[in-house]
Amino acid sequence: MEHETNDFILIPAKGGGALVRRSEIAGGRPNGAEGGIVYLKSGPSVYTTASMPQIAGYLGAEIAQVRDS
Repeated sequence: MEHETNDFILIPAKGGGALVRRSEIAGGRPNGAEGGIVYLKSGPSVYTTASMPQIAGYLGAEIAQVRDS
């Protein structure tokens, strides 16, 4: 089975971080002022010191622009 090296991302966390495959990331959410939680398809959660906009940037995701009413 062939694996691409660019499929991995180091998600910053206390103690150094977590190395995960981009394709295993199922979603995420903010976790107070200390960062966020990234959910993996295989089940575990990664608690990160990065903000959700930072994680979105690492993954190349587009950040939605919301209009004020």
